[in-house]
Amino acid sequence: MIIDYPWYHVLFCLLAGAAYAGILYFAGHRKFGKGINALLATLRFVAVSIIALLLLAPVSRQTVNERQQPHVVLMEDASLSVGLSADSAFSLTELADDIGDNLRVTLETFGNAGTTDIGEALTRHRHDDVAAIIMATDGIYNRGSNPTTIAEQLGCPVYTVALGDTTQRRDATLSDLRVSRIAMQNSEFPLELTINASLLKGVGATLTVDNAMGQTLYTQKITYDDDQYSTTITAALPADKPGLQRYTVRLSVAEGEISSANNIMAFYVDVIDTRRHVAIFANAPHPDLAALKHAIESNPTYKATIIMADEAQNSRFHPQDSNFSLAILHNLPSRTHTDIRYADGLPQMFIIGTQTDLPRFNALHTGLEIVARTNRNNEVTALHQNQFALFHFDDADAEAIEAMPPLTAPFGEARMSADIQMLFTARIGPVDSRQPLVAATTQGEWRRSFVWGEGLWHWRLADYQSGNSHEHFDRLTTQLVAFTAMQQQRERLQVEAERSYAQGETPIIRAQLYNEAYELTNTPDVLLSIQGDSVKADFQFARDGQAYRLALPDLPQGLYHYTATSDGLTTTGSFAIEALNLEQRRLVADHNLLRTISATTGGEMYYPTDLATLASRLSALKPTIYTHTRYAEFLRLPLVLALILLLLAAEWVLRKYHGEI
Repeated sequence: MIIDYPWYHVLFCLLAGAAYAGILYFAGHRKFGKGINALLATLRFVAVSIIALLLLAPVSRQTVNERQQPHVVLMEDASLSVGLSADSAFSLTELADDIGDNLRVTLETFGNAGTTDIGEALTRHRHDDVAAIIMATDGIYNRGSNPTTIAEQLGCPVYTVALGDTTQRRDATLSDLRVSRIAMQNSEFPLELTINASLLKGVGATLTVDNAMGQTLYTQKITYDDDQYSTTITAALPADKPGLQRYTVRLSVAEGEISSANNIMAFYVDVIDTRRHVAIFANAPHPDLAALKHAIESNPTYKATIIMADEAQNSRFHPQDSNFSLAILHNLPSRTHTDIRYADGLPQMFIIGTQTDLPRFNALHTGLEIVARTNRNNEVTALHQNQFALFHFDDADAEAIEAMPPLTAPFGEARMSADIQMLFTARIGPVDSRQPLVAATTQGEWRRSFVWGEGLWHWRLADYQSGNSHEHFDRLTTQLVAFTAMQQQRERLQVEAERSYAQGETPIIRAQLYNEAYELTNTPDVLLSIQGDSVKADFQFARDGQAYRLALPDLPQGLYHYTATSDGLTTTGSFAIEALNLEQRRLVADHNLLRTISATTGGEMYYPTDLATLASRLSALKPTIYTHTRYAEFLRLPLVLALILLLLAAEWVLRKYHGEI
């Protein structure tokens, strides 16, 4: 028995039982004999003591052994590469039926017509209590991490069933196309792609690149000089017409090729007719300035210029004269540079650092006020806020930013207007301070954004060290810049759509609506009409927080133009659905990968004809015995209540028998 009270409380319960029995049977005259009195007093003492003990809420501790059948996960590859092979009708259902009586079986699929990610399928059960994983696949994957690395972390054997054909076929393939997705009008953009061919030695082919009008922009003759041929071709293509442009790469099909679908590939490039300028005003030289400039110019549609505050003030600088779209103010206003009127009339992004003069910053009435009573600084890291709805920020980017080293932020308490939204809050050690780290607002005529902390160059450096690229930091910066630079007064209805989506993924489109006072609202309905080569449809946005969100159905590949309307407001745009065709570009099964995965995890590779052997192997899996401790309240135990009733009933019977009742 376990109680949460000191041990002497038990003595009080016993004393209560003894006092009750003594007063009842010994304090006054009783007509029972001495022996009967003692027996009745004992029964009452035990019953009252037990009832008093129950008031202390005692619990009992029991050790329970629980037997659980092994959990086995069966995974089937539903990708197109398997569907095109002789094993397209293969299923693990029969194996599931054979082993289902003795094992807990989960049957699931992975892969689709567009891509296969074997690593992601294995990752689903990384933290599950799984006795074994059986994976039926051809070993071909075209997305995600190396599955061997992920398999090593599972802690359970992976038995692979080898599907597909490892025989080399006569085929040529376009693969690994690399192209800049944004280009400036009247310039050229680079294209690089790899051509692979097998068993086509001595055969000639022609490579062409056409635009949407059917005009050939590039052509090259190729001769396959080896049965295992591979080459990389680079070309410079003209960007003449503005807008989202479709281009098609074609490789002529040789006689006897197993597939012609992998000889054609389409891609889209957003041709921009203007380049927007960003002014980075700085209180003093700082490593953040170069990091911001490089990040901004990673988007070809933007150009950044660093301007020292002294230069801006002394030359009576006017951003409007230089056609700037945005002013970034780094550590401004400061004690040495209090006047920032040169940034008036522009959307503004504030980098609030250790040199920022907070009282003068508060006097700007930006919607964010920082009340500081000391000159201390904090080391803060980022914590993503899912409620942010001003623009879409990818979860993978958010996770990368959260892992960045700390920024140095002036200590203070934030007071914010209601229309400021926080993309990241500041985390001090493990504690979320609920203070903004990265935030934005659509208050007033122009948009504003804020980064409460300096040291952004640490973020860009850490981003490169973790992934050999600056993509996460650059994407955060360019999205903040693009959002802040957009003029509200010209766009009360704003639609955010990616320039292209991969076929098979769900296209997500977001919208924001502002009333005549430029306040965010989502009371009116927002409608979207899309039109493509073979699709014309109308949709209604769903409300999402203060904004709108629309998940489009699966669309065929092609270029789509959309028109969004609400309360007499209209905005237009376009996006593309790109067919990856990755599954058709590689049809030779990779059984060596399957052997490696199985050997790494302690499993084995089997062929479809060996499923009976695999079933026998799985039947040898032993149940798992889990031992755990269970606590039960004595008050809820039927035997305790029965004992109390029995004691009281025995006392009543004795007293009745001896004539008192």
